Amino acid sequence: MSKNKIKYNLKNVYAAILTKNGNSYTYATPTAIPGAVSMSLDAEGDANPFYADGIVYFRSSANNGYSGDLEIALIPEWFREQVLRETKDTNGVFIETSDISEPVYFALLFEFDGDQKAIRHVLYNCSVSKRPTLASQTKEASIEPGTETLSLTADPREDGLVKARTGDDTDNAVYTTWYSAVYVPASSAPSFAKLTSLSIGSVTLSPTFNADVVNYTAETSNATNTVTAAGASGTTVTITVNGTSHTSGGSATWTAGDNLVVVTVSKAGQISTAYTVTVTKSSGG
Repeated sequence: MSKNKIKYNLKNVYAAILTKNGNSYTYATPTAIPGAVSMSLDAEGDANPFYADGIVYFRSSANNGYSGDLEIALIPEWFREQVLRETKDTNGVFIETSDISEPVYFALLFEFDGDQKAIRHVLYNCSVSKRPTLASQTKEASIEPGTETLSLTADPREDGLVKARTGDDTDNAVYTTWYSAVYVPASSAPSFAKLTSLSIGSVTLSPTFNADVVNYTAETSNATNTVTAAGASGTTVTITVNGTSHTSGGSATWTAGDNLVVVTVSKAGQISTAYTVTVTKSSGG
């Protein structure tokens, strides 16, 4: 296949909400942000020289991601609700309040046309760094549409992942499904040991057990419940109840109030995962 020589024309901008749970990162299905006008994201991070023997003896550089602006025709309502966290009241009016502190993180997907094939990108850990400006102007002899600008910061994820882009030799299946789901390279997806089951007797875990979810709560009125956990083949599972070692399948004794169950699963060559269950025992049990 011929290789691109130039790039031009921003298009196909999508965002996918990021959910972080410990060392796990999951993305919602990408949703389109129509009306892309322009994008300018500057690289963040400095190169710091170390001098010795009268010369630059060593130079370190930091990749702190990107920051800049995405200009679009109009911010979609779904983005205002899910990312800017404006709320829609019963009359369909969007309400902005000042009590939002933690930003919503998302992956930003987009592409630039090339003379042979579009170059597709994804930034993995984006947030809106400041609220969009309110601006417009009166209509004159002709209508010139106004635009809205999102000021974005694309930080590295905690595991170091910043961005990815397609190349001339990108697998066709990966290329054609780029906007179906956020692409995560295998090399940046560390292997974690996980549980296959976790139960506290017949007590209901909240949320329902999922191998990718590590924090749970449960309520009981019993003096004891059986704690059972299992991992995939080759894993080692250890359990503590209120800091005391516990055997899977054995009955744990609860004290009134909150009790902490920690289940750690490990396997050679993988990263260990700790699951916690806060079991609250009512005083009447």
